[in-house]
Amino acid sequence: MVLENEYSKVKVNNEIDFCSVTDSDIKAAIEKGFMKARVSYFLRWEKPGFFSRIFGGGKTRIVFCINSAQLEIADDVLKELEDYGSGIKMLRIKSNNKIGF
Repeated sequence: MVLENEYSKVKVNNEIDFCSVTDSDIKAAIEKGFMKARVSYFLRWEKPGFFSRIFGGGKTRIVFCINSAQLEIADDVLKELEDYGSGIKMLRIKSNNKIGF
């Protein structure tokens, strides 16, 4: 006999990489919009690779990861930030965040 508790139906590992930016002003505007709309998010900072630093002065990329259940709300937030459209790269892919213990 299998017993289920209230957590048995909870979906886990449902984070997606929503978008990425390299500009701190755009990052701040998205964060402000997400907080206002109560979108839960976390940031993943990706430093440029070795060759990018040597040949192109690569910038640190900031990836906004959100819960997939809040995708529509997050889309609405970005629609309000259309002035920053060219500085926001949409990703919308399953997040591969691994936490090592």
